[in-house]
This record gives sequence, structure tokens and C-alpha cells, in this order.
Amino acid sequence: MKRVLIAANDAHTRAWAASAIDALDVTITQCADGELAARLSAEEYDLLVVDAGRDPKPLLQIVERALGSGLDAKVFLLVEPEALSALRMPASATSDFVVRGASSEEVVARVRTLVWPGEEAAAQELVRIDGLTVNLATYQAHVNGVPIDFTYLEYALFAFLVTHPNRAYSREVLLRRVWGSDYYGGSRTVDVHVRRVRAKIGLELSSRLDTVRHVGYLWHG
Repeated sequence: MKRVLIAANDAHTRAWAASAIDALDVTITQCADGELAARLSAEEYDLLVVDAGRDPKPLLQIVERALGSGLDAKVFLLVEPEALSALRMPASATSDFVVRGASSEEVVARVRTLVWPGEEAAAQELVRIDGLTVNLATYQAHVNGVPIDFTYLEYALFAFLVTHPNRAYSREVLLRRVWGSDYYGGSRTVDVHVRRVRAKIGLELSSRLDTVRHVGYLWHG
């Protein structure tokens, strides 16, 4: 039986998360955000379910300190839509997230995949190119074993291009496929994110990410 800690200040959120996963083979402990650090220093857990809200960074710092001190746990975040533009998933743990409003069925499916993944990630969930590894199951990317500090949208853009190689995509298509059909910002935000991605993956890999004049961007597979 897996041990799960649900951390949220809102009692209704804790109760909803607990009821969603209660049918799984888990024992559940609940706490408020302010108790999270103490709980992680005192107990071992297999899964942390954290209501990270609009600003996940403070709670993720607590989680990452515990992971750095030896905690071996998967991490599952509940976030608000506003958090996506700066969201960084923990590099030192297998993790996943849902945006608030997701169904309890989706939460159960994602938690089951996190905690009982069938050992290693399936081959189709790993993309390897030279020293680059993109894990599509955990939203993580590594270059020569070193994690890339992507935000969620940087990762989503990069993962889309890497998994759709040798084809040019316009900025408008990338906005629809990565940011979603309800995004109302300008297409130049794609350029900003591409610049950030290139800076983070290094010169050798960034040479594969081409700007196609008057069109958009293309990843050479």
C-alpha cells in the first residue's frame, strides 16, 4: 500500500483529492501548506499531492529540499491556469500535474500512472537524440544526464517540436497546439519561448531548431 500526503490549505480541496484517489491502494494523510515541511521531515511518502495554486514556487521549494535530503516520492500538483506560464516541474522526481477543474477520473488516471507506472517509462515515452533525453511521461528533459530547467510552456513547445520533426510549423499553429485555442496573446510569444529554449539546450542541440523565414520553426530529427 502506497503512502500519500495531500497538502492544501483548503479543506474542500483536500477532501476532493482524497475522495478521488481513495479507491486506489493507498493510505492518505492530509495537511495544510504550513505543515508540509514538518511532515516531509518526519515521515516517508510515496506520493505528494500538492495544491500549488497560482504560485507553485514556494511549495515546490519545500518539496525539492525534501527530495534533496533523501525523500523518494512522486509529485502530483494541482495548479491554477495562471501558473502554467512559469511552471517548472521538479527535476529530481517523477511528477505530473492537472489544472484546477480537472475531473476526478483524470486525477485517478494520472496518479495511477505516476505511482504504478509498470516500472520504467515505456519506450515510446522517451525521445533520445545524441545526449538529449525527453521523457514525455514526466515532463522532463535532460542533456547528458543534466536536467534542463524548462518552464512548463518551454517544455511543451520543445516537446511538440521534437516529437514532430522535419516539418515547419507557423507561430499560429504552435500557439494553438501548445498554448491552446483559448490563448489570446500575440504570436511573438512563440519567438520569446524559442529563444529561451535555445539558450537552455545549448549550441549543439539548438542548431537543430531552425527558424524558417516567413513561416515559423522546424526541428531537425
